[in-house]
This record gives sequence, structure tokens and C-alpha cells, in this order.
Amino acid sequence: ALVSSPSIANATTNNGHQNDESLLLGLTRVLSGRLQTGQAYHVLGPKHTENSPTPLKRAIRLYLLMGSSFVRVDEVPAGHLCAVFGLEDVQLKNLTLSDRPNAMPLSMSHMMHGTARIRPLVKVNIEAKQSSDVEELDRGLLKLSLADAAVEVTATARGERILACLGELHLEQSLMDLKNVYCARSDIELRTSDPIVDFGETTDWFPSEVSDYKSLFSQATSSNNNASTPQQPRQST
Repeated sequence: ALVSSPSIANATTNNGHQNDESLLLGLTRVLSGRLQTGQAYHVLGPKHTENSPTPLKRAIRLYLLMGSSFVRVDEVPAGHLCAVFGLEDVQLKNLTLSDRPNAMPLSMSHMMHGTARIRPLVKVNIEAKQSSDVEELDRGLLKLSLADAAVEVTATARGERILACLGELHLEQSLMDLKNVYCARSDIELRTSDPIVDFGETTDWFPSEVSDYKSLFSQATSSNNNASTPQQPRQST
């Protein structure tokens, strides 16, 4: 979530950076126990196992989502949704907060069991016009991919940066947010290619072809049965 609320605009992140215009909040559901503001929790990625190194710890702040407003609260019990501040330096789209380092992380495949995952359909190749803005573009793409779970950012072996979105409108909004919100300078000049859409094809039967196929199949079956039926030898008297 992107927040521009004056009540939390002066918040400072864990790494000491401060953003006076906007900041990122994570959306979470408390599944067990309760989350508390000011408490440090272990940050478990989706690939964390018991043999992984000790996970990072981050102190968080909790906010309730009240329409377009964010109300800071001291704690949130199990079963409730809330916004979490203090995790924007963690480069993970999905993570699990736990007070124990050996907890089992939850993956999105478990949370979305039985739900079809939406794949991005429209892709563009994006690059900075000025070579000095390449690093700023990479940071902006990283923030965009973390803020929007439907966005996919990949890099090819040739150094191309591919931005994939759900559709044309989603792509247009993502490019606007990338330039005006997630890049430190809004005057950064970007160059994008024409949208690329994956093409897929399959085969199907037309109604007339189905009836023709059935008749053809029945004729072939009957002829095969006749050919396989042995004839009785004739007896001569």
C-alpha cells in the first residue's frame, strides 16, 4: 500500500532513511497470537527452512485501515487485517512475521489453495535514456514489484529489464507510478518498447466437424469389425 497520510508522513525506516512524501506499508492478516507495535519480529521468507541462517528481526508499527485513513494501534489480535510499517527494506513480496526464528513460513500457494493465479499478459522492455539513471531505475522497479504483487520484473541475459502487467491500463498506471512515486526523481526519462503480448493457440472442433467425425469414426469402426470377423469355410457335398 502506498501511503501519503500526514499523520505518518514523518516516520523513519529501519535503515534510517526518511521519505516526506510517501511510504510503503505491508498488508497482513494475524493468524495466531497478536502483533504489537514496537515489538521486533523475525522476518521469514517463503524459502526459509530450519537449516537456514537466523532470519532478520525488524521492529514494526501497526495501522488499521479505515477507508482512506490509517489509524495507528498498539496491537492487533488474531483474525484481523492490518497494515505494517517497517519492512520496506526487506526485498520480499511475501513474508511471515514470527516471534520465533524456527517457525514455519507460509507461502502464497498455501494461502491461495484452489485459487487460480493471475499471470501478467502485457510486457514491455524498459530502460533509462541516460546511463546515469540506470541505478535509480533498478531501485524504482524493485519498489514497484514489492508494492504491486501483480507486477513482475525480470532481467534478461542481455541486460534488458522486462516489466509485465495484467493489461494495458495496469501497465499505464504502473509506468506512471514508477516515474512519479518509486523513482527518487520524477524527471527521470524512460524509454519503453511497444507492448508485447504472449500468443497461444489450441485446436477445437466446429459443430459440423464433430458430427462428421462421429460418422467417420462409426464407419471406420464398423469396417474394422467386418474385416476382423473370420468367415466360415464352405463345405462341398
